[in-house]
Amino acid sequence: LPVAIRVGRGINRNTEKPEYRKTGIPKNRNTEKPEYRYESNTEIPIGETTMIVTIANAKGGVAKTTSAIYLAAAYARRFEEGATVLDADPQSSASLWRDMAEENGGWPAGTDVMPANLSTLQRLARAGHGGFAVVDAPPQGRLFEESVKAADFVVVPTSDSPIDLQQAWATMNAIPDGKPGAVLIVRAEPRTRAFQATVAALDEAGTPRFDAVVCKRQDIKAGMGHSPDKLHEYPQVLGEIVEAMGARA
Repeated sequence: LPVAIRVGRGINRNTEKPEYRKTGIPKNRNTEKPEYRYESNTEIPIGETTMIVTIANAKGGVAKTTSAIYLAAAYARRFEEGATVLDADPQSSASLWRDMAEENGGWPAGTDVMPANLSTLQRLARAGHGGFAVVDAPPQGRLFEESVKAADFVVVPTSDSPIDLQQAWATMNAIPDGKPGAVLIVRAEPRTRAFQATVAALDEAGTPRFDAVVCKRQDIKAGMGHSPDKLHEYPQVLGEIVEAMGARA
């Protein structure tokens, strides 16, 4: 898996480029694998942190919920441990996705979706999460701020649209100093000029971005309400996050 997130001048406004070591799981992980038996509407486990990843963008329609669902499924499949999507978006898209998928006969093993409010996110920021959590953040407001505050890493998805890219930069600028994050290009068509221009703009601005690129696919586009089968590039995205956090441990 490609595991080195491209880091330029803009990562959390640090001038020094962090050194990423191929260490796999973050050093602060527990050595023993806990058992996670998540059921719908159960209490969110609070405890020693494994990892909290927040998916954030000030604009809708950029595969934010899709990225949250697929990343959770990628984690559960790779590590055979529980993964929870915390649905902090008022539209409740992740919760609706889970409910529809269960009605359609399936949901990824080892994953769950739970609603998250201001109190939930503040508790996460203070105490951590007993497992791997992906926060599907709202576009703005206090919930957005708390979603970012609780995160160990912030993923900012964007398409190759100039409007989406501007909003991705605005979101990156809203991430506090010292909080790691990177832009993830989604719905990409790598051979197009729009994609190449987006990559060039991010690199010229020194914006940290993932090496992994999520390509435009019909099964992802039509995935709402269905259990993800093929995870495509999302395991690579997860690998880059794990590697980046391992370097910071």
